[in-house]
Amino acid sequence: MEGSHIAEVLGYCFDRLVGEGGFGQVWCARREGDDQLVAIKILHLELVRSVDAMTRFQRELDAIARLDHPNVVRGLGHGALPDGRPYLILEYVQGPSLREVLHQRGALPPAEMLAILEPLCDALHVAHEAGLVHRDVKASNVILAQRDGAIRPVLLDFGLVKLIDQVGPGLTSSRSMLGTPAAMAPEQMRGHPVDSRTDIYALGLLAFHMLTGQPAFGGTGVVQSYLQVHGPRPRPSSKVDIDPAIDDPVARALSPDPAGRFSDARSFAQALRAVIHGAVGDEIDVVTLYAEGDAAEVASSAEVARSLGMTIALAAPDSVLAVVSRDRAALATLRDRFSRLTGQLRVAIGLSRATIDGHLVDGPALDVEGWAPYPLPSGLWVADGL
Repeated sequence: MEGSHIAEVLGYCFDRLVGEGGFGQVWCARREGDDQLVAIKILHLELVRSVDAMTRFQRELDAIARLDHPNVVRGLGHGALPDGRPYLILEYVQGPSLREVLHQRGALPPAEMLAILEPLCDALHVAHEAGLVHRDVKASNVILAQRDGAIRPVLLDFGLVKLIDQVGPGLTSSRSMLGTPAAMAPEQMRGHPVDSRTDIYALGLLAFHMLTGQPAFGGTGVVQSYLQVHGPRPRPSSKVDIDPAIDDPVARALSPDPAGRFSDARSFAQALRAVIHGAVGDEIDVVTLYAEGDAAEVASSAEVARSLGMTIALAAPDSVLAVVSRDRAALATLRDRFSRLTGQLRVAIGLSRATIDGHLVDGPALDVEGWAPYPLPSGLWVADGL
């Protein structure tokens, strides 16, 4: 077996093949000695003689080496197999991709969208300061991991990264338009030079996708490409019931002319935060509910929360956070319903403060560790006084 042979060479126990494409394979493996999970990315053997493929692999290596950010996948090592195939050892990031979550759930509430996008904007800001342009920011390249009870979005796949300060030839002209067409900025489609504003355009596409559950530009192929370059800028509020003020920063990020976009990724996140959270009301005392378990248990928990008048603040396939003002909380029913749930579900019911405006929630309640124990014990935990 291919994986077993590679494992012997590298000193890892290969669990399974987690991804394969035209470029290479990605294996999940355990390091001998401490059982640490890692992801090992290996170039296909037939591409070892390809200048383009080897350049792309080296660029990913260089990018990972330059970056140290909690929302960028970490590199743990690299080398070459005896047959010449280069490999890259990365941290194994466990969780669904953002694409999978959007396919399952559709549109996300603005506050939840921002909770995912803002760390990605910060990661790309750091990458841009290090002279890197990702060039392939899209939902399938974002993993929604968990860290301390909160979502940790992690940006993957720096294989198409452009080193702005790189001297010498880039990829060959036949590969000059690199990336995924639906996630490309107009200058990428035309094969023009790219810079940090190219990634800002992709972040605008990602924000629209999260807010509406659908791509910013309809159609396929030539039609989609034409709309990207020449069509009107899409406005999320025309697709879903959200504050139209959110349209402006998204449209600016999606300007066909790079000069019309935000100058840096953090500025885009700040503009979104201002319109999403600036209109939220005063902080109030709330009863909080946090549940984690398998997808079916979490979906059932969310339904119970909604039936009791709670607002879903954050949701993922394996966890959900809901709040309700303390004076409207049906505490006895809430405790009773969750005390009867079975399976591997872990549930915390506590007290905190939050701002609630329709389906938008912000404030201390979003920090689960601030009002519930960590790690969460099995079964039902209820705060004193409830």
